[in-house]
Amino acid sequence: MQIAVSQILFDAYCVCMKTLSVTLICKNEQDNLKRLLPTLDFADEIIVVDTGSDDGTVETAQDYGCIVGYFKWRDDFAAARNYAINLASGDYVMWLDADDAVSKSLAREIERWKQDGSDTADTYYIKYRMGTNSDFWFWRERILKRCSKCRFKGFIHEAIVPFGQSKYLNAEIIHTSSVSHEKRNLEIYRKAAESGRRFFLRDKYYFARTLTENGLFAEAEHLLNDFRINPRAYAPDRADACKLLARQYLSDSKSKQALNVLIYGTKILPPDSETCCLIGDCYFADGKYLYAAQWYEYANISKIQYGFVNDYYKSFYPDIQLSVCYYRLGNYGKAQFYHRVAKAINPKHPSVIANDKFFQNKKK
Repeated sequence: MQIAVSQILFDAYCVCMKTLSVTLICKNEQDNLKRLLPTLDFADEIIVVDTGSDDGTVETAQDYGCIVGYFKWRDDFAAARNYAINLASGDYVMWLDADDAVSKSLAREIERWKQDGSDTADTYYIKYRMGTNSDFWFWRERILKRCSKCRFKGFIHEAIVPFGQSKYLNAEIIHTSSVSHEKRNLEIYRKAAESGRRFFLRDKYYFARTLTENGLFAEAEHLLNDFRINPRAYAPDRADACKLLARQYLSDSKSKQALNVLIYGTKILPPDSETCCLIGDCYFADGKYLYAAQWYEYANISKIQYGFVNDYYKSFYPDIQLSVCYYRLGNYGKAQFYHRVAKAINPKHPSVIANDKFFQNKKK
């Protein structure tokens, strides 16, 4: 009788357990796969789709017991990822890049989630950090219920439109590569445009970003301006377009134009810390240090987060700027206070070292 009860409980446990397929698309990723694959013990199956490797990518994947597929590359990341999803059999699909790093804490969180029969959302977000010690991160849809809606869109900068119930997992994936893809991405966009391929709103936004990343702001400017005023576009991307424009206008000493687009952005979404800092920079550039200080103070207390997040603008940068603002306003006590705050965050930063010497010389 005891055996029968135990078997029933075991069967029930197995029924509740979710199965997870991890998918990757790869080209010449042999070394990255050797690093990544051993960390994916939580996966019930790993699908590696090769897009034309001439190293040991395929052999490495096979050595680790992965399901290997082959996709003829046609400058379409979404198509390749969707092909990988078609090979999956799990209840859920998790997608990764070969140069991503999965921490032990994330692996434990996924194991916990798999065993929780009541946690059956459709879309799970995981924080994606761009570098081990980077302040730059954003939430990405990473684990999704395998169904007809689990499909990537966008031939480059591809994404799955979140569907059903969404949840956030308390862990992060780290992007380890320092390789720049701006020129490759621009070439793909150029070829797509020349072939007459239709660009959807998201495509236009990322094309504009790619242009700015390649130093082609004159070409990107009208695209960004058209995008930011389009009410059909995704609000966080519209607000980010305002920030992209403002950065370039500030670098071109056009602080008034920068301020105008940033104020417009605050009508799309409440200002995050980065927006507050950029508005502060506009006033700072015009010598209006009291107004600038107010916006840097707002940056320190803003809890708003959307799209791309850079923690650099949550504390360190506004503190450095507040130190300068208050010094120029004649409030030396506050200037030194914010210098000490910035120094506690990053004592080796060049600005901190320079300010340290400055304040020490003022004491003499």
